Amino acid sequence: MTSRIILRLIAALAVLAMLAGMAVSAANAENGKTETDYAQKLLKAREKYNEKTVNVYRKGWGYVQSKKINVCFYKSPKEKNYAINIRESLKITDEAEMEAILEVIMQNENYDEAVYGDMAFMKAQWITHNIAYELATGNPETRRLVSTLAGETAVKVAQRARELDLSPISDMSEKELALTEKIMELFPAQQAQTEIAAQK
Repeated sequence: MTSRIILRLIAALAVLAMLAGMAVSAANAENGKTETDYAQKLLKAREKYNEKTVNVYRKGWGYVQSKKINVCFYKSPKEKNYAINIRESLKITDEAEMEAILEVIMQNENYDEAVYGDMAFMKAQWITHNIAYELATGNPETRRLVSTLAGETAVKVAQRARELDLSPISDMSEKELALTEKIMELFPAQQAQTEIAAQK
C-alpha cells in the first residue's frame, strides 16, 4: 500500500526523536516520575479508552463510528496478513492512552502477537508514525528533508500519514525493524512493569 511505503521512507527520520526521547526520560527522572504515577495514568487512560470507546472491526464486517477511536483490520487480496489501521492515531500522543487503546486491539480475535508483535512493538510503530507526521508538517528544513526522502512534497506525505497502519512484522524491512526496536528502548511499554510493581 502506498501510504505504508511513504511512511517507511520517512520512518528513518524518527531517529532524530531519540535525542529528544532521552531528554524527556532524564526530565521525568528528575521530576520523580514513578511506576505508581504511570499506573494511575494507565487507569485513567483505560477509563477513557476501552471496549465502549474504541471501535475495533474487520473491513467488511464493521464501520467507522463517530466519537470513537476507530481501528480497522484490513488487507488487499495480495496481502497475507491484515494491517491494523488506527484512524484517529494522531490525536493520541500520551503513552498511557496508546497502551489502553492497544489493549483493546489485543483483545480482538483478529490480533495475533506472532503477526503484529507485542504492546511495546506496536506502540513503537505508533510513536514513529506520529513523529514522521510532525516532521512532515514541521519547519521548512524538516519538510524539505522529508520531501527529498519521500520523492514528493511534504504536504502529500503528511496527507498520507494522517492515519496509522500497524504493519505485520513479516511486511517490515530490516531497517524498519531495527528502528522500531530503538524506539522501543526509548519508549518501552510500561503497562506490564507498573502492574507487576502494583502486585508486590
